Amino acid sequence: MISNGARIGVTGIANTYPGTDLSTEPQTNLFLSLFNQKYGVSNGPGKTSNLSYLLRAAVLATTLCARIAVAQPEPAAKQKMEISPAAAAVGGKCSECHLDVVNSFLLGPHGKAAKFVKGSQASTCDTCHRDGARHSQTSRPSHIANPPKLPAAEANAMCLGCHSNDQTHFAWRGNAHERKNMSCVSCHSEHHPKSAAKMLAKRTELELCFTCHQDKRKATLQRSTHLFRTEHNDVKLACASCHNPHGGEGRTMLVASSINALCYDCHAEKRGPFLWEHAPGRSNCNSCHIPHGSNNPSLLKARTTVLCQQCHIHMLWRHQTVAGYDISSFNKGCVNCHSQIHGSNHPSGKTLTH
Repeated sequence: MISNGARIGVTGIANTYPGTDLSTEPQTNLFLSLFNQKYGVSNGPGKTSNLSYLLRAAVLATTLCARIAVAQPEPAAKQKMEISPAAAAVGGKCSECHLDVVNSFLLGPHGKAAKFVKGSQASTCDTCHRDGARHSQTSRPSHIANPPKLPAAEANAMCLGCHSNDQTHFAWRGNAHERKNMSCVSCHSEHHPKSAAKMLAKRTELELCFTCHQDKRKATLQRSTHLFRTEHNDVKLACASCHNPHGGEGRTMLVASSINALCYDCHAEKRGPFLWEHAPGRSNCNSCHIPHGSNNPSLLKARTTVLCQQCHIHMLWRHQTVAGYDISSFNKGCVNCHSQIHGSNHPSGKTLTH
C-alpha cells in the first residue's frame, strides 16, 4: 500500500512537471545518498524501495515549492515604492519603512510648511521623534521618541520649540490646561487626525472639549444656547470662539481681557456709552446671563421677574397687585416697562423705560 501510494505521488509530480527527472535531480540524489549511508538503505539496479520513493517525493516537493515561491512576483503592497524627493527630505531614512506615514505627513500643515522653510526650522521626522539613527538599526520602538507616550512636559517642549512665539500659544506656560498635566497630543494628532482643520483628535471641537467639560454638554440641547448647530450637526460658534485653549485671560482662558469685552465683539449695541446705565450689566454680563446655554429666554439665569427680584426685591411695593396677581410676573414681567434693560440714552430714561 505504501509503495503504490509513493509511486502514485511521484508519478503525479512527474506528470505535472514533465521536465523533472527523479533519477537525475541533484538535490534528491545528494540527500538520498547521505540518507542511505547513515541508515544502510540500498537500492540495486532496477530496484527502488518504498522508503526511497517517499524520500524522493518529499525532497522533490520541497524543491518545487521553493521554485514556485521564487517564480511568483511580490504582492503589490510589498513592492518597494519609489521615494519622492520631498519624502526623502522630510523623512530621510524613515521613508524606507514608513513611506505611507511620510507621504501623509507631507499633506498636513507641518508637511506643507516644510516645503517653504529651510534648514533647522523645517519640520521633519526628527523634529518630534528625535534622532532615529539607533531605531533605524534595531527597529525597536523604545529606541525612538514617541510624543504620545512621553511625559506631558517633555511632549509640550517639542511643540513649543516651534510654537512658543505664536500669538495664540505664548501664554501656554502656567495656564489651566498645563497645570492639569495636559499635553499638546491630548487634543491634537499629527498622524491620525479626525479633523483636518486643526489636526484635532476628535471630529469636532465641541466633541473634543466635552471629553473633559461634560457639564457643558447639556448647553447644546437647551432652549437658548450659544452652541447652536447647523443641519450638518456642526456648530457656528465653537468653544475656541470665546476661549483660548492654549492660554488666555483669566481663569476661564478667554480670548479677550474681560467677559464684557468678549461679549461686545458680537453684541456691540450693548456696549454704549449710555446716559443711564444698568450697573450689573456694565460690570459683568454674566450677572444675568449664562454664556453656554439656558432653559430661559436670552440665556438668562432665571425668568425675568425672578431674576430682577434678586436685586430689586425692595421695589415690589411700588407695583399694584390686581386680584392677587402681581404685575411683575405678567408677560415679560419687569421688562414690560423697563425695556432698555442694558442702558438708555433717553433724557427720561433714568428708570430704563425709554
